[in-house]
Amino acid sequence: MREHNKDAPVVLVVDDTAANLGLVVDTLEAEGLRVAVARDGHEALRRAELVKPDLILLDVMMPGLDGFQTCRALKDNPVTRDIPVIFMTSLTQTEDKIMGFRVGAMDFVTKPLQMEEVAVRVQTHLKLRALQRLQQEQNARLEEEIKTRIQAQDALIEVLNGVRNVSNAIAHDLRTPLTELRSRLEVLLLGLRKKGDEETLGQLEVAMADVDRVIGIFNALLRLAEIDAGVRRSGFVRSDVVTILSDAVEFYQPVAELRGISLTLLLCSEREVLAEVDPLLLAQAIGNLIDNALKYAQDNGEVEVSLCERKDRIDVTVSDDGPGIPFTERSKVTERFYRGDRSRGTPGVGLGLALVKAVATLHHGFLEFTDNEPGLAATMTILRVS
Repeated sequence: MREHNKDAPVVLVVDDTAANLGLVVDTLEAEGLRVAVARDGHEALRRAELVKPDLILLDVMMPGLDGFQTCRALKDNPVTRDIPVIFMTSLTQTEDKIMGFRVGAMDFVTKPLQMEEVAVRVQTHLKLRALQRLQQEQNARLEEEIKTRIQAQDALIEVLNGVRNVSNAIAHDLRTPLTELRSRLEVLLLGLRKKGDEETLGQLEVAMADVDRVIGIFNALLRLAEIDAGVRRSGFVRSDVVTILSDAVEFYQPVAELRGISLTLLLCSEREVLAEVDPLLLAQAIGNLIDNALKYAQDNGEVEVSLCERKDRIDVTVSDDGPGIPFTERSKVTERFYRGDRSRGTPGVGLGLALVKAVATLHHGFLEFTDNEPGLAATMTILRVS
């Protein structure tokens, strides 16, 4: 192989005729290419594996291994199989060309060789080869990036699961002493009521409310943990969703009346709506939606609870006439402990909607928010899975 530009592509020319070999080499070197030569098929196989050329120009009619056999051997070798091969041949029969393509050739040039044609075909296939390598490199980088992102995602999920497990463990371990503390406070309250110590009694009642609030947080966390672990699937029974919804609305009627809010229930049908659900979790999720709506509804405003049954789903919608949730916050309000700007002055720690979403997911459904103009409409969808 003669010295040339070290960055130029390498072409291996295989021909047993010295005149053809010299003519092709001169043409390719004039094109700025580096050239290696071989005089027969066996030498071509050795040189191709050693040099790893960017392209091979291969004579068909050679003694020993002919061009077809040589090409087949090149394609059977993992080191050389991707190198494009152009046959140089005086054979013009269709079956010969078909044979060439079957053994792996990319193209043909016909003898007697037209050097301009040879140069153009070689340059074209070298460009294609370069593009192919570029694409392979890009694919390799993309695969590596995807692999890196998957590893990062798995690591993040592991961290989040670790944090979640720690919070669940804390909630589980602290709920029992908090419950015992509440019992002791209750005993003290009974004693103080008998003694008539109103000042201390008021302070203990505030402490009792704080303990109840913390226990409520822990209970919500533990319910979420049970849902995440799939434990609550065992609580599924065939239930009437209309009854669950009616009981929830009835439970919150006194709260609504205290604020002068109209709390109404609308049903698409008076008949039962039966589904396989966890009635306790479903009742709590519906209660959370109603509780949220009552918190943000206008004084003397309206909260509407509706149920619509379709063939494959049940939609429970709770709508109010309050300030609503900005569109940019709607994807965040179901995250645990998230508190939007508009909820800073209201009771709660940001677990209510997280629980609703988890319950919806447990029932193969989802939670979505839409504008009520004014206010918000929160729809929990339960999918019926056969």
